[in-house]
Amino acid sequence: MEKVVFVAHQPGDIPALSPADVVQFNHRLLGELPADRCPGIAVRVEDRETTDRWQRRSEPVTRRFVAALSVWVEAGEDTGDVAALVADVWPDHVAAVVTEAVVRWGGSRPVSATRPQPGHTVAALLYRLPSLTHDQLVRHWIDVHQPMSLRIHPARTYVRNVVARVVPATGRPTPDGPLVEGEPFDALSEEGFASLEDVLDPARFFGGDVTEATWQQNASTIGDDIRLFLDGTRTVAAVMDEYLLRDLRSSRPPGAG
Repeated sequence: MEKVVFVAHQPGDIPALSPADVVQFNHRLLGELPADRCPGIAVRVEDRETTDRWQRRSEPVTRRFVAALSVWVEAGEDTGDVAALVADVWPDHVAAVVTEAVVRWGGSRPVSATRPQPGHTVAALLYRLPSLTHDQLVRHWIDVHQPMSLRIHPARTYVRNVVARVVPATGRPTPDGPLVEGEPFDALSEEGFASLEDVLDPARFFGGDVTEATWQQNASTIGDDIRLFLDGTRTVAAVMDEYLLRDLRSSRPPGAG
């Protein structure tokens, strides 16, 4: 079984999907992707207003990271129909087979096409510094940055998705092998928070561990480390609502909700 992530962007001047549009898209996914072939489906859609508040944006951006769709399939190349569904909503997208590691998993996860998961998810597309290899980014993330994030941020879930290969829009795979220069991103992180205040309030976002440092010092520690392995000109994060349409990890009926 492989996890394939479809990452979508759109111009900043195009309105975000309404909640009704998202629900319609969710039902279309459930209706057109059979459960025996896609036993797991999760959709994350940007909460634009919250993202802009969190990042304190005063000017519009030209291109936004607006969605991430995860599907679990037997083979990553068997996703041409998924790509067609995504293209109808977000023509600007890329698909990648990822290696998933569930580092922290807290709380129940209700399956529903109409109601997002409790709390909010911070999803980040990670791009390595030009001076680093893909493997060097992954090692720094696992060995250094991830433990730091788990200690400082009050995240209840933490999922690490490392790109193994990019799947072209046709649904056919690129040759197996290491990530090469020019491919769109190295990894996707997903951090789930119980409340919006945990994200928007800096004292809470950086205050998971203040036994030996203030939240301001923690923020500096995180920022300094990010500059050691991520390309700040391309790495982007967004606050998202997550809909779990089918849960690969649960015995609940697929598509319930």
